[in-house]
Amino acid sequence: MPGRDEIVVRFGEANSLVGIVTPAGDRASSTAVVLLNAGVIHRVGPHRMNVRLARHLSARGFTAMRFDLSGIGDSRAAVGDLSFRERSVVETRAAIDLLSREHGASRFVLFGLCSGADNGLATALADPRVVGLVMVDPFTYVTKRALGRKLVAKAKSLGGVGRTLAWGLSVAQRTVRARLAAPEPTEAAEPTQYGRVAPSAAEFLGWLKQLLDRGVGILALYSGSLGERYNDEDQLFEVFPELRGRMDRAWFPDANHTFTAEAAMLRLIERTTDWVVGRFAVS
Repeated sequence: MPGRDEIVVRFGEANSLVGIVTPAGDRASSTAVVLLNAGVIHRVGPHRMNVRLARHLSARGFTAMRFDLSGIGDSRAAVGDLSFRERSVVETRAAIDLLSREHGASRFVLFGLCSGADNGLATALADPRVVGLVMVDPFTYVTKRALGRKLVAKAKSLGGVGRTLAWGLSVAQRTVRARLAAPEPTEAAEPTQYGRVAPSAAEFLGWLKQLLDRGVGILALYSGSLGERYNDEDQLFEVFPELRGRMDRAWFPDANHTFTAEAAMLRLIERTTDWVVGRFAVS
């Protein structure tokens, strides 16, 4: 029965963190996978994403661990003045320590959606034991081609050039009215991506290149919920052409941000599992 051998663990400072280890048995790979919280969602993940992925990985020879950061799920709130990101890195490294100490793992892959992707990236930059990173809906950047694709799609949905022009005029009028109605000029608010403020494209590229130069494998997975921020399989390499051939990506145009549809969820789990097995399985 799936999950029957799973182990509840307490770890971290004062054993304040709670996680579940899904072991792979005696023939487990030396590479283990750590599954991170998506936002404030309990360690099971959106629609049990982390549970299902952990069990798929276990069946393919990889021990996996899902856990709650402090203040989420069953883990106690943290004490101290560390920022959320700093604390997330410390606690993820504590999970790595546990898997190393108690399950013999020496290399680690981190998996995270949304803020989990951000925390995975930050931990990978800080810990040389991380050899793989899977980011679901990481930071994204609009390109001129993406805006063009959005316009073409809108024109098709409206059914003609005339209606498209009318729609464009309406958008422009609303924008002008909003600016005129503003009480005084203000700086534009920093755009957010599901509540996260994105770093500059140059800074994000620098982080990715730092990991790739270290030999870390990176898989970026994108849902179809991102609009012009990601609306084509190849948009990652439109933004960062120098990364083509150095990292992997996949786009799920029919999926929402949390992969609610069963078919989309299965594709995500299978793509992730196949990538981990293909890169890190020991023959």
